[in-house]
Amino acid sequence: MSSLLLVTSCDWFVFDNQEGYNAQITGRFIDSETGELVPMGFPNVCSVSIIEEGWDAEEVQTWYVKPNGTYTNNLVFAGDYRIQTSDSNFYPLTQQFSIARGANTVDFTVTPFARIIDPEISYDSENSRIVAKFKVSLGDATKANSVKLFLLGYTDRFVSDGFNNFTDASAKLESGVVADGQTEYTLYVDVTSTTNNNSQFKYRRTHYVRIGALATGIDWATWTFYNSSNKYNFSPVYSISKDFSTINEITDWVED
Repeated sequence: MSSLLLVTSCDWFVFDNQEGYNAQITGRFIDSETGELVPMGFPNVCSVSIIEEGWDAEEVQTWYVKPNGTYTNNLVFAGDYRIQTSDSNFYPLTQQFSIARGANTVDFTVTPFARIIDPEISYDSENSRIVAKFKVSLGDATKANSVKLFLLGYTDRFVSDGFNNFTDASAKLESGVVADGQTEYTLYVDVTSTTNNNSQFKYRRTHYVRIGALATGIDWATWTFYNSSNKYNFSPVYSISKDFSTINEITDWVED
Protein backbone atom coordinates (compact mmCIF):
# COMPACT_ATOMS: atom_id res chain seq x y z
CA MET A 1 0.00 0.00 0.00
CA SER A 2 2.77 2.42 0.89
CA SER A 3 4.52 1.70 -2.45
CA LEU A 4 1.33 2.55 -4.33
CA LEU A 5 1.01 5.82 -2.48
CA LEU A 6 4.63 6.66 -3.24
CA VAL A 7 4.18 6.08 -6.96
CA THR A 8 0.94 8.05 -7.02
CA SER A 9 2.41 10.97 -5.11
CA CYS A 10 5.41 11.11 -7.45
CA ASP A 11 3.06 11.38 -10.41
CA TRP A 12 1.64 14.56 -8.93
CA PHE A 13 4.98 16.30 -9.31
CA VAL A 14 5.73 15.54 -12.97
CA PHE A 15 6.87 18.76 -14.64
CA ASP A 16 4.86 20.22 -17.51
CA ASN A 17 7.10 19.59 -20.52
CA GLN A 18 4.95 21.38 -23.09
CA GLU A 19 7.14 23.42 -25.42
CA GLY A 20 6.94 27.18 -24.99
CA TYR A 21 6.46 29.84 -27.64
CA ASN A 22 8.67 29.01 -30.60
CA ALA A 23 7.95 31.74 -33.16
CA GLN A 24 7.71 35.46 -33.70
CA ILE A 25 5.79 37.35 -36.36
CA THR A 26 5.69 40.90 -37.68
CA GLY A 27 4.00 42.52 -40.65
CA ARG A 28 1.98 45.32 -42.17
CA PHE A 29 -1.57 46.15 -43.17
CA ILE A 30 -1.23 47.43 -46.72
CA ASP A 31 -3.72 49.47 -48.74
CA SER A 32 -4.85 47.42 -51.75
CA GLU A 33 -4.81 50.48 -54.02
CA THR A 34 -1.89 52.62 -52.88
CA GLY A 35 0.46 50.02 -51.39
CA GLU A 36 0.87 52.25 -48.35
CA LEU A 37 0.28 51.37 -44.70
CA VAL A 38 -3.25 51.63 -43.34
CA PRO A 39 -2.93 53.66 -40.09
CA MET A 40 -5.00 52.59 -37.09
CA GLY A 41 -5.73 54.06 -33.69
CA PHE A 42 -6.10 52.98 -30.08
CA PRO A 43 -8.57 52.25 -28.51
CA ASN A 44 -11.24 51.79 -31.20
CA VAL A 45 -9.23 50.56 -34.19
CA CYS A 46 -6.20 48.73 -32.85
CA SER A 47 -6.83 44.98 -33.00
CA VAL A 48 -7.59 42.09 -35.33
CA SER A 49 -8.95 38.59 -34.77
CA ILE A 50 -6.59 35.66 -35.34
CA ILE A 51 -7.51 31.96 -35.15
CA GLU A 52 -5.08 29.04 -34.90
CA GLU A 53 -6.44 26.27 -37.11
CA GLY A 54 -6.43 22.51 -36.53
CA TRP A 55 -8.14 22.42 -33.15
CA ASP A 56 -11.54 20.91 -32.35
CA ALA A 57 -12.52 24.12 -30.59
CA GLU A 58 -11.03 27.16 -32.30
CA GLU A 59 -10.53 30.19 -30.11
CA VAL A 60 -10.14 33.74 -31.32
CA GLN A 61 -6.92 35.51 -30.38
CA THR A 62 -6.66 39.29 -30.31
CA TRP A 63 -3.54 40.73 -31.91
CA TYR A 64 -2.86 44.43 -31.58
CA VAL A 65 -1.81 46.74 -34.40
CA LYS A 66 0.30 49.86 -33.98
CA PRO A 67 -1.04 53.28 -35.08
CA ASN A 68 1.17 53.21 -38.18
CA GLY A 69 -0.45 49.98 -39.44
CA THR A 70 2.27 47.49 -38.44
CA TYR A 71 2.13 44.69 -35.90
CA THR A 72 4.51 42.47 -33.94
CA ASN A 73 3.83 39.38 -31.84
CA ASN A 74 6.84 37.69 -30.27
CA LEU A 75 4.84 35.08 -28.33
CA VAL A 76 3.30 32.68 -30.85
CA PHE A 77 3.46 29.01 -31.77
CA ALA A 78 4.37 27.72 -35.21
CA GLY A 79 1.26 26.51 -37.02
CA ASP A 80 -1.53 27.34 -39.43
CA TYR A 81 -3.64 30.40 -38.78
CA ARG A 82 -6.22 32.65 -40.34
CA ILE A 83 -7.11 36.28 -39.86
CA GLN A 84 -10.86 36.72 -39.73
CA THR A 85 -11.75 40.25 -38.80
CA SER A 86 -14.81 42.34 -39.64
CA ASP A 87 -14.67 45.18 -37.13
CA SER A 88 -11.66 47.22 -38.18
CA ASN A 89 -11.26 50.30 -40.40
CA PHE A 90 -11.10 48.21 -43.56
CA TYR A 91 -13.52 45.89 -45.31
CA PRO A 92 -13.84 42.39 -43.76
CA LEU A 93 -10.86 40.13 -44.33
CA THR A 94 -10.46 36.36 -44.06
CA GLN A 95 -7.06 34.97 -45.04
CA GLN A 96 -5.08 31.86 -44.11
CA PHE A 97 -1.38 32.05 -43.33
CA SER A 98 1.29 29.90 -41.73
CA ILE A 99 3.88 30.63 -39.07
CA ALA A 100 7.17 28.72 -39.04
CA ARG A 101 9.52 28.34 -36.10
CA GLY A 102 11.62 31.43 -35.56
CA ALA A 103 11.06 34.82 -37.21
CA ASN A 104 8.22 35.37 -39.68
CA THR A 105 6.92 38.27 -41.76
CA VAL A 106 3.32 38.25 -42.97
CA ASP A 107 1.61 41.26 -44.58
CA PHE A 108 -2.12 41.65 -45.12
CA THR A 109 -3.59 43.56 -48.04
CA VAL A 110 -6.81 45.34 -47.14
CA THR A 111 -9.19 47.97 -48.51
CA PRO A 112 -9.77 50.85 -46.07
CA PHE A 113 -13.14 52.56 -45.89
CA ALA A 114 -11.44 55.89 -46.66
CA ARG A 115 -7.99 57.29 -47.36
CA ILE A 116 -6.39 60.53 -46.19
CA ILE A 117 -4.35 61.83 -49.12
CA ASP A 118 -1.44 64.33 -49.04
CA PRO A 119 -1.90 65.47 -45.41
CA GLU A 120 -0.15 68.70 -44.45
CA ILE A 121 -0.06 70.02 -40.90
CA SER A 122 1.10 73.61 -40.32
CA TYR A 123 0.84 76.43 -37.83
CA ASP A 124 -0.71 79.76 -38.81
CA SER A 125 1.03 82.17 -36.43
CA GLU A 126 -0.96 85.18 -37.62
CA ASN A 127 -4.25 83.61 -36.54
CA SER A 128 -2.84 81.28 -33.83
CA ARG A 129 -4.18 78.16 -35.54
CA ILE A 130 -3.08 74.60 -36.14
CA VAL A 131 -4.09 73.92 -39.74
CA ALA A 132 -4.60 70.63 -41.59
CA LYS A 133 -4.90 70.46 -45.36
CA PHE A 134 -5.61 67.20 -47.17
CA LYS A 135 -7.72 65.28 -49.66
CA VAL A 136 -9.83 62.19 -49.08
CA SER A 137 -10.90 59.24 -51.23
CA LEU A 138 -13.08 56.18 -50.73
CA GLY A 139 -11.94 52.59 -50.58
CA ASP A 140 -15.06 51.44 -52.43
CA ALA A 141 -17.42 54.18 -53.61
CA THR A 142 -20.23 51.64 -54.12
CA LYS A 143 -20.29 50.80 -50.42
CA ALA A 144 -19.15 53.19 -47.68
CA ASN A 145 -19.60 56.50 -49.46
CA SER A 146 -20.70 59.11 -46.90
CA VAL A 147 -17.72 60.78 -45.23
CA LYS A 148 -17.12 62.98 -42.20
CA LEU A 149 -13.75 64.64 -41.57
CA PHE A 150 -12.01 65.52 -38.30
CA LEU A 151 -8.83 67.14 -37.06
CA LEU A 152 -7.91 65.27 -33.88
CA GLY A 153 -5.58 66.43 -31.09
CA TYR A 154 -4.31 64.92 -27.87
CA THR A 155 -1.55 65.07 -25.27
CA ASP A 156 0.33 61.98 -26.47
CA ARG A 157 1.03 60.14 -29.72
CA PHE A 158 -1.95 57.80 -29.35
CA VAL A 159 -4.27 60.55 -30.56
CA SER A 160 -7.39 59.13 -32.25
CA ASP A 161 -11.15 59.51 -32.32
CA GLY A 162 -11.12 57.91 -28.87
CA PHE A 163 -8.44 60.27 -27.54
CA ASN A 164 -9.28 63.70 -28.86
CA ASN A 165 -9.42 67.12 -27.18
CA PHE A 166 -10.28 69.24 -30.23
CA THR A 167 -13.85 70.47 -29.94
CA ASP A 168 -13.95 73.51 -32.24
CA ALA A 169 -16.55 73.36 -35.00
CA SER A 170 -13.74 74.33 -37.39
CA ALA A 171 -11.97 71.04 -36.61
CA LYS A 172 -14.66 68.94 -38.28
CA LEU A 173 -16.68 68.73 -41.49
CA GLU A 174 -19.66 66.44 -41.20
CA SER A 175 -21.57 67.06 -44.41
CA GLY A 176 -20.97 67.83 -48.07
CA VAL A 177 -17.65 66.03 -48.29
CA VAL A 178 -16.64 65.13 -51.83
CA ALA A 179 -14.28 62.19 -51.48
CA ASP A 180 -12.83 62.27 -54.98
CA GLY A 181 -9.17 62.34 -54.01
CA GLN A 182 -8.81 65.76 -55.68
CA THR A 183 -10.80 68.22 -53.58
CA GLU A 184 -8.66 69.78 -50.85
CA TYR A 185 -10.08 70.37 -47.40
CA THR A 186 -8.85 72.59 -44.58
CA LEU A 187 -9.58 72.06 -40.89
CA TYR A 188 -8.10 74.04 -38.02
CA VAL A 189 -8.17 74.75 -34.30
CA ASP A 190 -7.63 78.02 -32.49
CA VAL A 191 -4.94 77.44 -29.85
CA THR A 192 -6.03 80.55 -27.90
CA SER A 193 -9.68 79.56 -27.61
CA THR A 194 -11.12 79.99 -24.12
CA THR A 195 -14.34 78.15 -24.86
CA ASN A 196 -13.06 75.11 -26.75
CA ASN A 197 -9.99 72.86 -26.59
CA ASN A 198 -9.22 73.99 -23.04
CA SER A 199 -7.87 70.64 -21.90
CA GLN A 200 -5.41 70.58 -24.80
CA PHE A 201 -4.02 74.11 -24.61
CA LYS A 202 -4.36 74.84 -20.93
CA TYR A 203 -0.69 73.94 -20.41
CA ARG A 204 2.42 74.53 -22.46
CA ARG A 205 3.37 71.11 -23.89
CA THR A 206 3.90 69.10 -27.04
CA HIS A 207 0.70 68.50 -29.00
CA TYR A 208 -0.09 65.45 -31.13
CA VAL A 209 -2.47 65.66 -34.07
CA ARG A 210 -3.79 63.56 -36.90
CA ILE A 211 -6.63 63.66 -39.39
CA GLY A 212 -9.56 61.26 -39.18
CA ALA A 213 -12.12 60.27 -41.80
CA LEU A 214 -15.31 58.36 -41.02
CA ALA A 215 -16.86 56.70 -44.08
CA THR A 216 -20.17 54.84 -43.81
CA GLY A 217 -22.83 53.61 -46.20
CA ILE A 218 -26.06 51.64 -46.69
CA ASP A 219 -27.18 49.43 -49.55
CA TRP A 220 -30.92 50.00 -49.33
CA ALA A 221 -31.68 47.15 -51.73
CA THR A 222 -30.19 44.57 -49.38
CA TRP A 223 -30.18 46.56 -46.14
CA THR A 224 -26.45 46.07 -45.90
CA PHE A 225 -24.67 48.52 -43.59
CA TYR A 226 -21.02 49.36 -44.28
CA ASN A 227 -18.84 50.37 -41.33
CA SER A 228 -21.80 50.32 -38.97
CA SER A 229 -19.36 50.36 -36.03
CA ASN A 230 -18.10 53.81 -37.11
CA LYS A 231 -14.41 52.92 -37.42
CA TYR A 232 -12.22 55.85 -38.43
CA ASN A 233 -9.44 55.90 -40.98
CA PHE A 234 -6.46 58.08 -40.13
CA SER A 235 -3.49 60.03 -41.36
CA PRO A 236 -0.10 59.54 -39.71
CA VAL A 237 0.44 61.17 -36.31
CA TYR A 238 2.30 64.49 -36.07
CA SER A 239 3.93 66.15 -33.07
CA ILE A 240 3.88 69.92 -32.67
CA SER A 241 6.40 71.55 -30.34
CA LYS A 242 5.36 73.64 -27.34
CA ASP A 243 5.99 76.90 -29.19
CA PHE A 244 4.35 75.57 -32.40
CA SER A 245 7.56 76.15 -34.35
CA THR A 246 8.35 72.51 -35.20
CA ILE A 247 6.07 69.87 -36.70
CA ASN A 248 7.25 66.28 -37.26
CA GLU A 249 5.60 63.04 -38.30
CA ILE A 250 5.86 60.30 -35.67
CA THR A 251 7.60 57.33 -37.30
CA ASP A 252 9.06 55.44 -34.33
CA TRP A 253 6.46 52.99 -33.04
CA VAL A 254 8.89 50.46 -31.61
CA GLU A 255 7.82 49.26 -28.17
CA ASP A 256 9.84 50.50 -25.21
